[in-house]
Amino acid sequence: MADIIKLPPPAVRGKMTVEEAINKRRSVRAFSSRGLTKEILSQLLWASDGITDTVDKLRSAPSAGAIYPLELYIIAGDKGIEGLDAGVYRYNPERHVLHLQLGGDFRLQLAEGCFNQDFVAEAPFSLVICYRPDELIKRYGKSADKYAYFEVGHAAQNFCLECVSSGLGSVVIGAFTEETVCKSMNLNGHPKPLYVIAAGFPAAK
Repeated sequence: MADIIKLPPPAVRGKMTVEEAINKRRSVRAFSSRGLTKEILSQLLWASDGITDTVDKLRSAPSAGAIYPLELYIIAGDKGIEGLDAGVYRYNPERHVLHLQLGGDFRLQLAEGCFNQDFVAEAPFSLVICYRPDELIKRYGKSADKYAYFEVGHAAQNFCLECVSSGLGSVVIGAFTEETVCKSMNLNGHPKPLYVIAAGFPAAK
């Protein structure tokens, strides 16, 4: 199993307008077993927190002081993403690659951390957005957490709208125990999880 997975380059023009994506965005809690492609995953991660300015290294979501304290992790299930083994992966925006953190299917453990919301274990994958506070605290002191909360909202909305554009459904989850989520990802509390988003192709109605 490769420790570094190169992602396909993202597209900067899609088939759906921003207005259409906003209009169609809804929380989805029932997912099919169909896996998504690396191309779709690449697009989702780039839209959430990817590099959009290669000169100044600015990203898709605004960040106080352009510090970018967020870290994005993917918890992928077995066959949840085509060509990607089940595991926990960290997204590297600068190189647009995934780093394998932990091999295995940890969706059930993540669901337990989300107060046993079953759809988390059934979704092909989940995005976990985490936060490293040190640089923000150095710059902004007591306001650091506030700015991080702004930023995670921007990144999460970008992800959810890109899901709609890609034909996927998603649901954002704030109800989780930090300790259990960290344990499922082998993080030991560093960085700190702020948001969990389960995603995949919606189940047929």
